[in-house]
Amino acid sequence: MKKLVSFILSIILLTAASGAFAHYQNTKEPEANSGGLMDQLNANLRKQEELRKKIADAQNQEKSLASEIDYLDNQIELTRLEVEETKTRLGQLAGDIQDVSAKLDKTREDLDFTQSVTNLRLRTIYKQSFVGSVDTFLGSDGFNDYLIRQKYTEVVREQDLQLLKSLEDLKAEYSDQKATLESKKAKEEELKADLEKKQADLAAQQGSRQYILGVTKNNEQEYQRLLAQVQSEIEAISRALGGGGVRLGPVSRGEVIAFQGNTGCSTGSHVHFGLYIGGAAVNPKPYLDSGALRWPEDNPTVSQWFGENYWWYMNNFGMPGHNGIDMYKYYGAPIYAARDGVAYLSYDSSVCWLTGTRGKGIAINHNNGWQTIYWHIQ
Repeated sequence: MKKLVSFILSIILLTAASGAFAHYQNTKEPEANSGGLMDQLNANLRKQEELRKKIADAQNQEKSLASEIDYLDNQIELTRLEVEETKTRLGQLAGDIQDVSAKLDKTREDLDFTQSVTNLRLRTIYKQSFVGSVDTFLGSDGFNDYLIRQKYTEVVREQDLQLLKSLEDLKAEYSDQKATLESKKAKEEELKADLEKKQADLAAQQGSRQYILGVTKNNEQEYQRLLAQVQSEIEAISRALGGGGVRLGPVSRGEVIAFQGNTGCSTGSHVHFGLYIGGAAVNPKPYLDSGALRWPEDNPTVSQWFGENYWWYMNNFGMPGHNGIDMYKYYGAPIYAARDGVAYLSYDSSVCWLTGTRGKGIAINHNNGWQTIYWHIQ
């Protein structure tokens, strides 16, 4: 009789495990309360589309200070909306991650419980494998007891198969949930990086707006002068880099090669210093900081760094920001060669209509394939 009780107890354990798994299978996955977030997101995206149309219209207008500020204002508002959009998506993703994490924990519990019951059943099956049908019959208290044992044996075998299948299903489900969680966490990191970039873009756009209003003093004539200055500077430096200037000869690092001036379409006395590697403008600052290049002036004041005002330059000239470093000390201050090389004197092809002067500068070709530019000299 004790054997029968033990046998029935194992069935009860098995039934409990099957019931637990059935309960897990029928438990509905929690849904994130994202209705409000989706409404915010959709409204945000509609506003973004409207602003993109306004930005396109502003870019097609004739270049003026008013159209420039209108463009920047719309671009700033668009980026603000993109920042809000990214934050909303991060909020939605945080809810998804929380839900998947909770489900993963629950599946882990079900998996552990089912595994423990499976181990118990395997041990029971192992012990029963040493008991034949004759022994089972002889060990029973009577024929009715034997029939009961046979009936339960059939049930247990069926339940064992179901239990093993449940275990495999749980393992697969756990693996899928783990992969989903890892994917969502990776997406979260991408969104965080995207948010950081958009916030940097917003700050840059606001800086460009402040720069334009500051340098033009909110005056249309000054704005047109700024456009002419930059366009003239780009064209002149491009010609200087291409050769054709007057060869001055070899110069040494630290040698005085010119003096600070205000030639060409310049908004004030300064030096435009640029570094070109392989014909492409690169940021000179790391090379100045490391000592690979000498500063063209001693302890100058920098009025505009490389890459600044990206949005204004990109909108008007298709350039990713300012292509050099603007610096000044005083009118007539000495300008030094940043590195050994061969110097050439170059001029603008025409007189700037705003200042009545031709832009003038020095280009130095260095033996490592670098070129440095010093523009607006006397």
